[in-house]
Amino acid sequence: MSNQVTAKKAAAPGRPSPRPSDPYTLAAEALEYARQHETPPEPETFKVWYTYAAGSSLMLNERIEALIADGAKPSVYDMTALNGEIIEGGPAGPDPEIEANENLQREMDEVQSFIRSYLQTTERYEGAIDSTTKSLSKASTAAEVEMVIALMIRENQRIRAQTQQLSASLRETQEEIVRLQDKLTQSRKAEMQDPMTGLNNRRYFQHAIASAVVHAQANDAPLSFAIADIDHFKQVNDRFGHQIGDEILKFVGTYIASKIKDHGTVSRYGGEEFAIILPDITTETARALLEDIKDGIAGARLVTSKTNKPIGSVTVSFGVSGLIEDDNIETLFERADKQLYEAKSAGRNKVR
Repeated sequence: MSNQVTAKKAAAPGRPSPRPSDPYTLAAEALEYARQHETPPEPETFKVWYTYAAGSSLMLNERIEALIADGAKPSVYDMTALNGEIIEGGPAGPDPEIEANENLQREMDEVQSFIRSYLQTTERYEGAIDSTTKSLSKASTAAEVEMVIALMIRENQRIRAQTQQLSASLRETQEEIVRLQDKLTQSRKAEMQDPMTGLNNRRYFQHAIASAVVHAQANDAPLSFAIADIDHFKQVNDRFGHQIGDEILKFVGTYIASKIKDHGTVSRYGGEEFAIILPDITTETARALLEDIKDGIAGARLVTSKTNKPIGSVTVSFGVSGLIEDDNIETLFERADKQLYEAKSAGRNKVR
């Protein structure tokens, strides 16, 4: 485990409301938020705190407050993502998936063009064969036969050259299509991946939970959902620093993913929270599985990879809910969140 870290917890500032204010006052407030939450006042993070101080974006306010709930501190990655998503209105530059799709469509259009050319060449060759056959049937002397054969050879050579050129172009285009398809796949994968932990991200979770609910309701099948939260994560960051905190996030997320890979999916939902989807699994089975995961995490003795300094152990609390009649994503999530609160209140390192 390398010396690397992320979000910390601290007292949440009061929620601002939309209000006119002197830009110097807003700038001072933004710097104070950055100081309280230990986010370096770089251009992107400062812009987020400034907008938060101004109270001009309800969505941004809600997202910030979700990140700083219970004293948690947003990471630089969190702030950069908020700036791109809400303030800038999306990531800078062209969307890689749209660009890859457009390039792929152009290559497919090129293939269709080659196919049309090939068919036209084939039709011309068939026409030349028919014409040559008729000429041969009318030829009465050896000289006339030789002339028709010579014409036929030249036409065959011309058609062959065109066919070879078309085949080479088709091969090149096919290779480009394969490359573009791979690029598109990678783009879609990156869009659904948390860059820090390598796990699925919140966007992936939103798609996955919607599909899981539809599947369960359509097939009258069980569906369990859980929220996992690292206990006392602020203390870990305070004691060891954000880099170690990041590595602990990776450890916990990867450990959970390895244990549920045959049963469901895990996504980093935000901060030190992970969302776990377990299709076709009852809540009783889910709790038993998560109990084993909880014990495995608590039993691990962690050390820093560079200095071999003991970190000790970390624990995780889990809140579990199961899909019930007339349920939806929001109610399923709310019940799991309530169960997580009960696990925390019961002393942490619990599955509820």
